[in-house]
Amino acid sequence: MKIIVAIDGSPSSRHALQALAHLAPPEEFVLVHAIAIPDFNYAMISPDLRTEIQAEMEAKLRKEGEGILSQAREKLPSDFPQVQKIHQIGHPVDVILETARSSKSHLIILGARGLGAFKELVLGSTSHRVLMHAPCSTMVIKEPVPRLKKILLPVEGEEDIAIALQFLARQPFREPVDIDVIAVWPQPQLAWPITLGQTKLLEMKAIEAAQDRMTSVTDRLTRMNYSSQTKVGMGDPAFAILEQAKASEADMILMGTHGRGGLARFLIGSVSNSVLHQADCPVLIVR
Repeated sequence: MKIIVAIDGSPSSRHALQALAHLAPPEEFVLVHAIAIPDFNYAMISPDLRTEIQAEMEAKLRKEGEGILSQAREKLPSDFPQVQKIHQIGHPVDVILETARSSKSHLIILGARGLGAFKELVLGSTSHRVLMHAPCSTMVIKEPVPRLKKILLPVEGEEDIAIALQFLARQPFREPVDIDVIAVWPQPQLAWPITLGQTKLLEMKAIEAAQDRMTSVTDRLTRMNYSSQTKVGMGDPAFAILEQAKASEADMILMGTHGRGGLARFLIGSVSNSVLHQADCPVLIVR
């Protein structure tokens, strides 16, 4: 597996580095640090002075960035491969995404600074924007990850199941993990008139179909040498996932994006975004 970790020297990026202790050594590993230089394009600043200020700023930021990269290198697991360091001028989102595309990475790991859902949706953040446009799976970490033993895997349909199983087939974790597979039927409002009996019948058939799908998932996980359990419920999917994560003391939530496009996800929100905003544990969005 090819992994990218984006770092900026913040506590959240240090948490991202610490999480690497729970991952199997990758085939290729890249540390990314972006240098965002202010424009200083003001009328009262002459072109010559602007050039001088920007050059001084770039030199200072490059020196700080080299220090951040060197410190990060020292914190990596000893069995990780030779590290490639990307130290580039540009907006962090652009640098991270371009690095992921050019290196054909399988996973981006980055910290989140803990912005609230409203601020993230209105202002945007590096983690939020990378998640929307990433060409590969993305793990967002808010807090330290002291262990990785229990994973919650919410599933909806065959597409996101296939993507999640494909990722898990890479055996990305250093130690064996238990996987709780959960499916939540959202109980959509049906057109009136409909009887209570018809509603109950629909619910029963939906639960039966979900259980059959879950059995197929756990069978495939067993063949990959994962230990797994299943849970089926009804209600609001995001709420149910978050509550189950607390109940099972999940160390990570692994889930798909269900194919929602970037713009729609930004404006409307999705189950994965709701979980990402509110979950305390790391969230791994697979693609």
